[in-house]
Amino acid sequence: MKKRNCFLVFAILLVSLGAGQEVLADCKTGSNSEKPASSTAANKNRLVKTTKSHYYIDVHDAYKEIKDNPKAVVLETSYGKKTSYAKGHLPRAVQMDTLEVETEENDWNILDFDSCKKAFLEKGVTKDTPLLVYSEDPLSSARIAFVAYWLGVKDVKIVDGGLNAWKNEKLTLQKGTLKPKAQKNFGRSKPAHPEDLISTSADLVKYEKDHPKLVIASTRSWDEFVGNISGYSYIKDTGEVKGAKYAKVSKTSSDVSYLMNSDLTMTNPEKTLKYWNKNGITPSKEVAFYCGTGWRACPAFFIAKDNGYKKARIFDGGWYEWDRAHEKNPSEFPVQKGDPANKKTFQIITKPQMSY
Repeated sequence: MKKRNCFLVFAILLVSLGAGQEVLADCKTGSNSEKPASSTAANKNRLVKTTKSHYYIDVHDAYKEIKDNPKAVVLETSYGKKTSYAKGHLPRAVQMDTLEVETEENDWNILDFDSCKKAFLEKGVTKDTPLLVYSEDPLSSARIAFVAYWLGVKDVKIVDGGLNAWKNEKLTLQKGTLKPKAQKNFGRSKPAHPEDLISTSADLVKYEKDHPKLVIASTRSWDEFVGNISGYSYIKDTGEVKGAKYAKVSKTSSDVSYLMNSDLTMTNPEKTLKYWNKNGITPSKEVAFYCGTGWRACPAFFIAKDNGYKKARIFDGGWYEWDRAHEKNPSEFPVQKGDPANKKTFQIITKPQMSY
């Protein structure tokens, strides 16, 4: 399967980061005490967003929202349904499988508006629903949150640190499987943010022609970026989209390590923003973030949105789809390999690398 191996790698990474035994190995990858646990990252390094204009919410603020707002919907997200959900989840949380909004048949791209709208309505979510999203990892929750944002959910927040942070703070967990209260009317007939989702490689080519100053930012690891590895068992070719800039977000194909603390909360983005600005990924420009199939791009997208990147986008097809398009039409979808700063080894490839 597309995601499962990726998440097994992520689970190993969590242990190496010191996230502890609370994080389950199949990550795809209580009391009412509200005193911070010793394992929580120092506050100065935390990215804690609590206002209506931001996308990440601290676990204590999330706890208060769940307790005080009966209209709020809580989604626990994962690739595939997890049996661990019933053993302990956030209060009132219902499960949402990422396969409800993306499929292998669709090249792992986000499905059309009507399909995604239906999936959220089945969970009880409309455009006016206060929505809290969390997971055992920082990827699937950001993926689902982005789809909700794109659809037009006005108030969507990612619980910072997810289930791991919730457990670290010893906040109340609920057991058992809950059934969502489905809604019938989403309140929109088209996406609220269509401009923020560039779905396919063909869409990116067209978009770049119409927006020649577009910055294409790769959230893939350095080894993926320079073409040493593809990063995926199901992608044989290596390289990047022509013109891509390295955004320094991940260390492997299954993490966003440069954006995270060891407890899986999002870190203060100061270093990331400084790196982006130094490398031409600036708030004044239109920036399309991408990775292999869209997951790592989502946390970067929200960090950008939170920090003045008004024209942040996601190129959803990523390297997976660009590579396939390149094989069919290499001149229309050229590939770059190597470090762009090294003129001796950097190359642009306009011939097929392999056949599928």
